[in-house]
Amino acid sequence: MLDAHADRPHAVPPQVFMPWKENWCFTGVDQFQRTAMVWHISLRPVDGEGIFTCKFDGPDLRIRHVGRHPIGRGVDADRPLTDGAVRFEVIEPHREFLLTFDDADTRVECIATARFGPFDFADGNLAPGTSPIGELGRHVFPFNHYEQSLSFTARITRRGHDDVTLTGWGNRDHSWGWRDDFGFRSHQWICANFEDAYVQGSTMVDTTYPDRKYGGFVSDHAGNDPVVDIDISGAYWGDPPNEPLPHLDRDVTYVIRTERGRELAMTAHLSDHLRILYLNARHPDRSQVYQDAQVFCPFTLDTTGQHGVGLLELGKHLSGEGIADRVGRR
Repeated sequence: MLDAHADRPHAVPPQVFMPWKENWCFTGVDQFQRTAMVWHISLRPVDGEGIFTCKFDGPDLRIRHVGRHPIGRGVDADRPLTDGAVRFEVIEPHREFLLTFDDADTRVECIATARFGPFDFADGNLAPGTSPIGELGRHVFPFNHYEQSLSFTARITRRGHDDVTLTGWGNRDHSWGWRDDFGFRSHQWICANFEDAYVQGSTMVDTTYPDRKYGGFVSDHAGNDPVVDIDISGAYWGDPPNEPLPHLDRDVTYVIRTERGRELAMTAHLSDHLRILYLNARHPDRSQVYQDAQVFCPFTLDTTGQHGVGLLELGKHLSGEGIADRVGRR
């Protein structure tokens, strides 16, 4: 039905200014060998490219690959994703995945296997009120998004080195939709694996919603229990607001509350972190950076005394002339 405003210019939907992205991220840590890995694939059809990342970091191991590969408007869903070096293949949906990396000197083969079932954030907590992009903007992440706890085995062959086999726990996420990484202001992504559970808490501030949002889930053999609130008062890296993340050398404790009434106190032991890897996003004009640090560390579930391992990913928006040149590539 037309109203009195129909003849006037209409509000421009925020999605008009957002690129479409589809991302896959696999992380893992071998606590006993103090070695961490990140695999990340980002398809960006508007830009006509996919970005394929493979990073391993340990006492005697360092692999860094970030490749840009042309893609068309569509992707064949039945074929593995690859840039010629990184390759990702679904072996069994929601259950088993194969990631490989090949260059002249290095071969990596990683099998990732589900520990518990995936959690769709569409089934999770909704922030109160409204968002200019609709209900999706009321989710902690304002795009389609699901996650899952994993175990992994990675076999690494390098010219001139002994072969290495890594085993451990990790997690994966898969997201797609309209998104603007430079519209993110800050986030905390808590991913902790324990012997009989996986605890995931997320909080974000971004331009699609006027306040902080919370989400996540607790996985165990009984299923997934959505997170509704997180006490983040122990976080110490937000100030000053437009400065890069500080040295992350002090532990932080969270209290995570779930839909089913659980209240879990959990400490991320940043003082004993195993590795830090980065997935920074830089604006083409170098005036903005979304700094993204993945801190792999031990965790303690203080409520029960259980010990685990995982990652705490921290994001922070920075802006100003030449800011991208102040935040190094790591």
